[in-house]
Amino acid sequence: MLVTIEELGKTSLYPETIQRITRNDNEAAELQILAAESLVRSYMSKYDCSAIFGTAETQPAFNGSDVELIKKIVKIIASYYLVRLSNPNVKIELFRADYEDALDWLKDLQAGNVNPDLPYRPDDESQDGGANSDVYWNSLPKQNNFF
Repeated sequence: MLVTIEELGKTSLYPETIQRITRNDNEAAELQILAAESLVRSYMSKYDCSAIFGTAETQPAFNGSDVELIKKIVKIIASYYLVRLSNPNVKIELFRADYEDALDWLKDLQAGNVNPDLPYRPDDESQDGGANSDVYWNSLPKQNNFF
């Protein structure tokens, strides 16, 4: 995981609020963080998500300057998911606005309107440009003109 519960508690929600929402169940908080990371990954298909987020077996390998922005986006979305569970003493409208801003930024990222300093996904040599590739090409059959 790119974001831990402790880090979420230091920057987005107070630790006691996370404990109250999840009723001291760390797994519930981890599931919300994983859901947020999955959402962010879905918008970042052209980037090397294994290097940015890590895998179940490895830690994140990329530590560029824009990783902190990606972490912030994950925290905003995870916070919104947690607040939706139960919102003691929290203004949900503020979290909803942050959530919508995060999604707008991810849509800009997906469309190529923002250019963060993140590694791109490595080329897959096995792809032949077919319909399952990121780049697809096709042409009409050659025509022979007779006069």
